[in-house]
Amino acid sequence: MSLVWLFPAGLAALAALLLPLLIHLARRDEQRLIDFAALRWLAARPRPRRRIRFDEWPLLLVRLLLLALLAVLLARPALEGVEDDTPRIAVAPGVDLAAVRAIVDADKSRWLWLAPGFPALDAPAAPLPPQPLASLLRELDAALPPKAPLTVVVPTALDGLDAQRPQLSRVVRWQVIETASPAATATLPAAPRLHIRHDETGAAALPWLRAVGQAWNTPVDIADDNDAFADDGDVRVWLSAKPVPDALQAWAREGGRLLVDARAPLPDTAQRLPLWRDDGGAPVIEQVDGPHAHWLRWAAPLQPATMPVLLDAGFPQRLRGLLQAPPAPTRALATAMRPDAGAAAWPQPAYEPVPWLAAAIALLFLLERWLASARRRRGQA
Repeated sequence: MSLVWLFPAGLAALAALLLPLLIHLARRDEQRLIDFAALRWLAARPRPRRRIRFDEWPLLLVRLLLLALLAVLLARPALEGVEDDTPRIAVAPGVDLAAVRAIVDADKSRWLWLAPGFPALDAPAAPLPPQPLASLLRELDAALPPKAPLTVVVPTALDGLDAQRPQLSRVVRWQVIETASPAATATLPAAPRLHIRHDETGAAALPWLRAVGQAWNTPVDIADDNDAFADDGDVRVWLSAKPVPDALQAWAREGGRLLVDARAPLPDTAQRLPLWRDDGGAPVIEQVDGPHAHWLRWAAPLQPATMPVLLDAGFPQRLRGLLQAPPAPTRALATAMRPDAGAAAWPQPAYEPVPWLAAAIALLFLLERWLASARRRRGQA
């Protein structure tokens, strides 16, 4: 354990200790009277002797100590190496607490909810939306001291997982409580809305894209290629032989979903990769990548003669699956998601005894006020 100062310049406030010393300093001159019979017997004028002393020693000491603690508080003292090895038991919301307390040995352990902020278990657990359980586990592991044992109590099925099993810096006691898992309800994202800009030739493809919008149950925004696109995050379709506008290319490079006509000119350095082929092997949509190009492109004009897949009943859903990939599954059995150990331990911040210093300063301030008022009462008497 070592003491460090996070703001050593705050110790300069110790110069304020001179103020109470000057206030309590009492200067008194003493002169010795000399009896003489005549002026001729008068000796040299005596020099006054000064006696320096301080009044109200108890009050002075309290004020000095109060100012010293304030200076220490400004300097932000911190203790390194202070570790709290109290065992923690994190309980996931939805677990029967009575069953947990009957199974888990919690002697001298600290109970908390596996929820944002990790509130104490005594706090009422308000209904919460689905939480990112894997992220909460990593956050809790990073916040706890390396030597603190951790027990995690979870229900049979877990939600809020990500693409991999959690890996923590400590060995976790993984306690699964049998609970009736609610049926998983698949929540699909809302279907995207098509924003189409076209020229005269591209207007021939509009009936097929309107049918796609009806299948998705979303309205379709259609306008001439001279009109600007609306500012939103849906799919933009460029059905024109004109070059793709620079603003539209910049929007696509920032993550926007852009689908251009087969007649749109491509940069010389652009590379094309087929993403969707029909049953005959003909490309339907290509991925175009390059220094100034990052979008999707129709491989042929949108007509049944050149693109027979338009007549397929599953065309709208295939197109939606390409433009809007389904979210990764976030639900799994708890027995299969036991965290692994081996991650690097997170550095722990130094302990700052701010509450203790604040309490000591408050008590000294009350004592100083009481002593000062007693001094005034004695002066009035």
